[in-house]
Amino acid sequence: MSARLPGISPQSPAGDGAHLRDLLTSLAAARRSSQLYPPEHPAVAQAIGDLKSAIDGLQRGGAELTLTFFDGELVFEDRVMTQESILFDQLIRSIGALGIESMQIVPGVSSSELARAVRILSEDASDIEAAGGIERATQAAGLTGVRFGHVRLIHSDVEASEDADRDRRAYEGAVDLIREMDQIVRSGRTPDHRSVRTTVATLVDSVRMRRSAMLELASLRDFDHYTFYHSANVAILSLALGSLVTEDARFLGALGTGALLHDIGKMTVDRDILNKAGALTPEEWNSMRDHPVSGARMAARMPGLDQSAAVVILEHHMAYDGSGYPRRHSGQMQHLASRIVAVADAYDAMTSRRSYSEARPQDEAMALVAESAGSTLDPTLVRLFVMMLGVYPPRSVVRLGDGRTAVVVRPGGSDPLRPVVKVIAAPTGELVEPVLLDLGGAGAPDIERCLDPASLNIEVDDYL
Repeated sequence: MSARLPGISPQSPAGDGAHLRDLLTSLAAARRSSQLYPPEHPAVAQAIGDLKSAIDGLQRGGAELTLTFFDGELVFEDRVMTQESILFDQLIRSIGALGIESMQIVPGVSSSELARAVRILSEDASDIEAAGGIERATQAAGLTGVRFGHVRLIHSDVEASEDADRDRRAYEGAVDLIREMDQIVRSGRTPDHRSVRTTVATLVDSVRMRRSAMLELASLRDFDHYTFYHSANVAILSLALGSLVTEDARFLGALGTGALLHDIGKMTVDRDILNKAGALTPEEWNSMRDHPVSGARMAARMPGLDQSAAVVILEHHMAYDGSGYPRRHSGQMQHLASRIVAVADAYDAMTSRRSYSEARPQDEAMALVAESAGSTLDPTLVRLFVMMLGVYPPRSVVRLGDGRTAVVVRPGGSDPLRPVVKVIAAPTGELVEPVLLDLGGAGAPDIERCLDPASLNIEVDDYL
């Protein structure tokens, strides 16, 4: 049986997500009970009953229920369920290890058939393979109301190219907008909110539909135009992290606006101060520390701009523990959107080359972000951020434990230390035909450290 997976859309409404979480919770519990107890045990019967109730709650109008497990993500009704993919990562990957890419449940499926299907899901992948594969196991169990199958991805090379072009235009549009705003602000004029709103809406759509691809773009750098690229990167990182927290469109729009404009106050600071290589004088430092306040005031004067974005601009340096600036009133909690931007801002700043500091390797920056959890950064958001990007984020060049060199393509499964990489050089340093390698697989080497691609004369884009 082959399921079709057409163009993937953003997550479904929150109601579907809640029902789906109930189903996945019940499925995980039923699978666990089947692993611990024999089929006739009361705990198994109870778990199967709960699973059937959850399935009935999701099926509408007699329609089949289809869950698709694609590239470590859960897809439901042609929508990538980002939050559920993270919450139930182990369940999804365990099912995938059995060779199951889709699961279809027909209306009215009996509890006894559900029990047989769950029994298959509770088996070890090696046992299923030794018995002839998932198709043979399905036939032997006599399943008709539950079907396990493969996915046929319908997404042409032309469509993939169009998506890549669209994402690149969204990113470049954000960079161009900040560059244009810098000229407007320094000339004493007030920026137009309409271009901001259009740019942010495009970024939100791109991040929600193609989060992994946009996260790759968010690691682009340009030393000569640090502020412009940094603002775009922080917006993408913030939206990607924010979309793991909530699906609310209003929140994501305000978050994206605040993130993109978080450093707009620096546009009123003298360029000699911004580009100064040495230590700032007390007067210069005061000027820099004032940029959240001046930026928030500027945003408040932009008619039509979501004013909650001004809160993000004001608070992004306040710090989770209140140790940052501007000082907050006693009992005042840093807004959730501000805490999201603070994590993204800290990471992107550390991995960027600036006038007064060199760029840190990605793994070192991620370690420093992790060390800040609970003090300057929200610990829950830091955990999600590390899970989202991995300890070695996409585009990192790494040295493997066996001496080979690789480029990180995307985060792995549940282990942030083991991403999917593309091996590009032998231990001798000689370039080889690139080979995709999932470091989460059995026997795969560890990563020793990140490398500087410039020192190796490696162009990362050639391998992505």
